[in-house]
Amino acid sequence: MNILKMIGKVLAMLLGVVIVLLSLTSIYYRFKVHNIMNQLKKNGYCNLVSAGDYKLNTLKVGNENGKHKIVCCSGLYDGTMNFSWRKMTKSIEEDNQLIFIDRAGYGFSEDTKTDRTVEQIVEDYRTVLKNMGEEGPYILLAHSISGLYVSYWQNKYPDEIESVIIMDGTLYIDEERENYSNNRSRIFYAAEKVGLQSIIMKNVYGALADIDNMTGKELDMNVYMFSKTTGTHAIMSESNLIYQNAKNVIDNLKPNDIPKIYIDASNAFDENPEKKEKKWIPYEEKIGNCELVPLYGKHAIYMDRTEECAKIIKDHIDSLK
Repeated sequence: MNILKMIGKVLAMLLGVVIVLLSLTSIYYRFKVHNIMNQLKKNGYCNLVSAGDYKLNTLKVGNENGKHKIVCCSGLYDGTMNFSWRKMTKSIEEDNQLIFIDRAGYGFSEDTKTDRTVEQIVEDYRTVLKNMGEEGPYILLAHSISGLYVSYWQNKYPDEIESVIIMDGTLYIDEERENYSNNRSRIFYAAEKVGLQSIIMKNVYGALADIDNMTGKELDMNVYMFSKTTGTHAIMSESNLIYQNAKNVIDNLKPNDIPKIYIDASNAFDENPEKKEKKWIPYEEKIGNCELVPLYGKHAIYMDRTEECAKIIKDHIDSLK
């Protein structure tokens, strides 16, 4: 009996230690996020615009009298786009105006419990642009999962779109990948609530982007703003609907003549004929007039091969009439 009591006391003490440690990590995490967000606000990175029942964060940069308006759309969890893309977009901004719009729950954008269907996401983008006083046509510049959203956008509202540029975009989501995405998002969500997500995200981020050339401050900004985004209702909904949204987009795509390029970074379609046959060719046939441009590297190709990525985008823009 005494042994059982002793074991119980030890377990209670261990539980207490775990609770204290989690409390401390949570406090430190919130402190870091708060400080980073304050610094970003001071530098002009928080500009909320109504999307209806909630507001989305925006950033307008570049040449106001430029030749083209480019709307930038981030990948899943990426609440860093308006500063992490900027090394890549710097040269593009000289002759064009860029409008960064974070989705609900991303970065400074407000959270929402409204389902993150592809229809809702695209209408959010369009509403924000309207409330900013912007008019098309737009070039859509998308990364990862946003490749699906801009595919839907140009299909549904072709008159609004001048061109589409997709950086290592998501093409198809099968049920196995859906389950993986959902489970990962649940882990990220729980970890964010107890302040552990920044530790996880540093490992994840290193696989996605070139962090060796980042300063400590740059890495912190990226990791903590990514981490904050994973703890929102909106991101959970977006992740849970990823298969449904992908199926909706692919099933309803119709080819058109809007000029498009797909920058292939991590899929390596040209080096994998079977994968190309299964994923790329069906997508190309459905969307129409889309050029596959290989630029192999990490998924966050805009950070991994910054200058090459910018050149591909600029060359495409220059080719537009």
